[in-house]
Amino acid sequence: MTPTSKLRFVERGILAPEYGDGWHKTGHTLQQWWEDRNIVLAVHVEDKDGSPLPPPMRGEWRDVPVEKEA
Repeated sequence: MTPTSKLRFVERGILAPEYGDGWHKTGHTLQQWWEDRNIVLAVHVEDKDGSPLPPPMRGEWRDVPVEKEA
């Protein structure tokens, strides 16, 4: 797996004990796309006009550990 420069934020519910049982707040998590260059998909994809598009990439989104500065 190779890291790429693709980044995104996703919203997730985070359990927050200070709010009581079953309560949560929404938090943002930074993720990075990791591409698997060892897998080649032999898929022919076309856009709405019939022009060929590159094959879809294989990989996964992984959470990026973020530290807070003091």
